[in-house]
Amino acid sequence: RAAAERAATQRAATNAAAAAATGAIVANAASSDVPEALRTPRATMRTFLEAFAKVSTGEAGAMAEAVGCLELSHLTSAVRDERGEELAVSLKEIIDRIKLVVFEEIPDRRQGDPWLFYQGDAADGGAGGQAVIRIARSEDGAWRFDRQTVESIPALMRALEDRERIEGVVQAPESLSPGLWMRGQMPSDLRRVGFLIEHWQWLGILALLLLGVVVDRVVGFILGNVLTGWLKQRSMQVSDELTDKSLRPFGVLAMAMAWRFGLPWLALPPGGYEVLTVASRFVAAFAGVWGMYRLVDVVVAVLNTRAEATESKFDDILVPLVGRGLKLVIAGFGLVFIADTLDVSVSSLLAGLGLAGMAVALAAQDTVKNIFGSLTVLLDRPFSVGDWITVAGVEGTVEELGFRSTRIRTFYNSLITLPNSNLISAHVDNYGERKFRRFTTRLGVAYETPPERIEAFCEGIRELIRRHPYTRKDSFHVYMNAFGDSALEILLYMFFDAPDWGTELRERHRLCLDIIRLAQRLGVDFAYPTQTLYFKDVTRAEAAPPLPFPTVDNVSTAAQHGAAEAAKIVAGTLPDGMRPEPVIPWDPNKDPTGFEAAMRGGGEG
Repeated sequence: RAAAERAATQRAATNAAAAAATGAIVANAASSDVPEALRTPRATMRTFLEAFAKVSTGEAGAMAEAVGCLELSHLTSAVRDERGEELAVSLKEIIDRIKLVVFEEIPDRRQGDPWLFYQGDAADGGAGGQAVIRIARSEDGAWRFDRQTVESIPALMRALEDRERIEGVVQAPESLSPGLWMRGQMPSDLRRVGFLIEHWQWLGILALLLLGVVVDRVVGFILGNVLTGWLKQRSMQVSDELTDKSLRPFGVLAMAMAWRFGLPWLALPPGGYEVLTVASRFVAAFAGVWGMYRLVDVVVAVLNTRAEATESKFDDILVPLVGRGLKLVIAGFGLVFIADTLDVSVSSLLAGLGLAGMAVALAAQDTVKNIFGSLTVLLDRPFSVGDWITVAGVEGTVEELGFRSTRIRTFYNSLITLPNSNLISAHVDNYGERKFRRFTTRLGVAYETPPERIEAFCEGIRELIRRHPYTRKDSFHVYMNAFGDSALEILLYMFFDAPDWGTELRERHRLCLDIIRLAQRLGVDFAYPTQTLYFKDVTRAEAAPPLPFPTVDNVSTAAQHGAAEAAKIVAGTLPDGMRPEPVIPWDPNKDPTGFEAAMRGGGEG
């Protein structure tokens, strides 16, 4: 048992030594990646001060070395890029007013606690013990002026601005910091701290707000006149209301840009500057995306004007789809752009969208089907905007085609939204693509009408069809077709060459009235549905009426008599036993009047 305990103790000691060795190796590896200029507190201070000596001589990249000595990772990339130089210059001014830096007094170690260069007191304008200048080791192993030092810079500047610089130091150029230069121009009364920031900074923020409003109005007015004049020169009709709505975002964009350019002149604390910078960048990014989104409406309005001037209806469908597609693309890119503006990790955002995309895709199957349905309509063009169609039990006029659905206005003026997925497999009956519009009816005339009048009536209807301007001349039929219950039925089958339903109704009305006038002039009466009742007195015996031909007892003799009468009738209607030619289309170049075709028995033109 004692031997087992000794073995366990030995193993624990070995593991501890191995862990310590591993930690040392990792620490050495990490320190080897740190630049030599930031490996110790002394190296960082030397790099920071020597960088300003290089700045005074105009050496390129010297200011970037000085900014690299500050811990700015807690700030956004925009604030680091725009305020890094100002913060470095301010820190240099503070150090120059505290004491002369002696490098031998600064520790030259790579590990250990932060090194404190200066800690403020109650005389530091209320900063107290929170105002410090300290160099600490960052997460990447480099030594930098830590976050608390960066946040203490405004308070230390106010506290030490009346002190003289230490003799022999290299002064940082004031031109590098417009905010510090502006603060130096302000009276001492305005440099007092009010609520969180100094009085002149509050006045500067108010001035920036007013400047932004003025810039917004001026830019909107100028752009409105320029765009309106440009559209009129090219005869593009766009309403003034649409133009104003489209240009409104660009005024807001100009206002946000005025704020962005004005903020560096206010020398705000890093926290306040970060908030206002993010706000102005968000407004600018949102206004830019909003402006592009609105410009699509202007482009669509111009394209719609040109589409209406063409005979093709394909562009009437394509223009709205292009407009919606552009808006979707702008919205997608705008979301990524705004996220990048706010320093949101775009890769993380896209990864999150990718993970959520699977769930969304399962829930959006119908939406995808609708999109493919709209592409089917766009490519196959089974109908166009304005066509009268019947699809999936819905009948009406196509009013709008979108990515998700098609809107159909019914004849009782309701609006039906039909998902485009139904168009992939549904049968579409497009009445709008008809070149001719069929009209068929049966005209019932009285049984007392003589055959000659029926023949004249049918030929008269054919002549009406030949002479009406909106009727198809090469295909129509007018014949006595059936013996009805109460009338002799004449079939009228013809087509109207009408561009729309309204014209068809008007021409059908004219043709029907002319048929009624023709019947009146020929003495043809239209029949009514009637029934005749015969009453027979069974108490009286009546003799059978005589037959119209000699009475015969032989049935075959009667059949021969009927056949002989039929032969006489056919001989009268078809002289010499000729066989009528088939009904053929009428060629108006060979027969302008159509009379010869009527004589051949066609009557169709």
